[in-house]
Amino acid sequence: MSTGVLPFVKGIDFSYNDFSGDRFPVEVEQMTQMTWLKLNHACLERMKEIVLQVPDELSRLTNLEHLQMTCNTLSSVHGELSDLPRLRSVIVRHNQIKTSGIPTDIFRMKDLTIIDFSHNSLREVPPNLEYAKCAIVLNLSHNNIESIPNAVSILL
Repeated sequence: MSTGVLPFVKGIDFSYNDFSGDRFPVEVEQMTQMTWLKLNHACLERMKEIVLQVPDELSRLTNLEHLQMTCNTLSSVHGELSDLPRLRSVIVRHNQIKTSGIPTDIFRMKDLTIIDFSHNSLREVPPNLEYAKCAIVLNLSHNNIESIPNAVSILL
């Protein structure tokens, strides 16, 4: 994929593509003006990795504001999401994310207003959630959460 003609593109929907193995297009990292990216049903699992996670190429998209990766069997959103200073929404519903698969620094991002980890495998409320001071929408529905920590319930 040649990206020389696409510097003006603000968003791309790569949903329903097959990026399994190491087939995620590395050229995406050159699309630095992109503000939104959809990777729904995109087979993001990398065969060489034990932990299925966000592609590293996304960490260079410093203008990215909205990231949606639903239905990908991801077990982790570890990667470099905290390197995306303008990120406002993270929607990763319908995956297999466990509580340990959520980086704790994601909730310290100052512009993050929409957090959707619904339909995953969370057993507890993610640590450091109380630092998500700008969150307007927090969706943790359809998980296996058994209790709400005091630090979170005080904020409600």
